[in-house]
Amino acid sequence: MHPAHRRRGADTMLLRYAAARGRFRLAARELLQGGAGAAFAAAAGAKAGVAEARRVLDVTRVPPGRFAELRDGAVRAAARYSLVTWTGEVPEEHLGGVAFAREALYDAPWDFEAGRWDAERVREEVNGRVARSGNQYYSVAAVHGATGQMAALTGLSVAPEIPEWGRQDPTMVARPHRGHRLGMLVKAAMLEWVTTAEPGLRMIQTGNADSNTHMIAINEQLGYELLQPGWQFYTIDVSAIPAR
Repeated sequence: MHPAHRRRGADTMLLRYAAARGRFRLAARELLQGGAGAAFAAAAGAKAGVAEARRVLDVTRVPPGRFAELRDGAVRAAARYSLVTWTGEVPEEHLGGVAFAREALYDAPWDFEAGRWDAERVREEVNGRVARSGNQYYSVAAVHGATGQMAALTGLSVAPEIPEWGRQDPTMVARPHRGHRLGMLVKAAMLEWVTTAEPGLRMIQTGNADSNTHMIAINEQLGYELLQPGWQFYTIDVSAIPAR
């Protein structure tokens, strides 16, 4: 909310409106730690959850060949996997694989609501978001040769009106396939690809739960640097919101 319109009751009114729409719990993710939104959430009785560490990568400062070097190093540990890529919406042949990979989010250190993914949900939620945004989406996945399972998945988007900035989507590695450096494999392959496909790209933003030491270590090897303040996740039970 614009600073000139704060402390006039509008946030509280919107919170009550959302509560009246039949929800049991409301969640807010992208509230800056120590910011006005976090202060309002705490005052409203919301519970602070996972804190996110934000990082940015200046791709113009990465030595030539660095992403290829990291990808090649990961390939040696992932010999039984192959990479597939696509732009835009998830192709029909990969809908089931993406659904399988996305369920890996639920055992990551994050406040995601547990729920089942299937091809129809990927079509509605993931492809729907891509279609509505107007952004250019890039996806890289690792597929297990023996089973055909989509073992790892990462995504990155670039808004055409801000071509110098990219936004990293969550990176997922399915539990049965961990321990083969697949996180590094898909992320390094993504950066090698997107820095060529988007010549105007300069900065990429990503974020991880500050307790996700494994993915943070990967990001730091890729060259990401910490950016403060990070985001804070909040939830509030609707029953705790006064009706008036």
